[in-house]
Amino acid sequence: MNKRYLRIKSEINKKLLPSTLIIRDDSELHANHGNVKKDEKETHFYIRIVSSAFKNKSKIAMHKLVYEILNDEFSNGLHSVELELSDTE
Repeated sequence: MNKRYLRIKSEINKKLLPSTLIIRDDSELHANHGNVKKDEKETHFYIRIVSSAFKNKSKIAMHKLVYEILNDEFSNGLHSVELELSDTE
């Protein structure tokens, strides 16, 4: 596993206590895009989270919560995440 993947996994587990967490590195699908430097790794992820922390939150509020958790990663080379978020399976 790569470092960013492990940091993302750790932070989400710590802050959201998910019942389901699936993280997939999709960076290779975005290689050579204009905003991604040639040697950059771990730039694009798909993340599925099921967590009771999302209960009674709108989709926008759920996304904002995850983006806050990942703020440091976005500041240090993470370009994009595709999120699938829910409070129930």
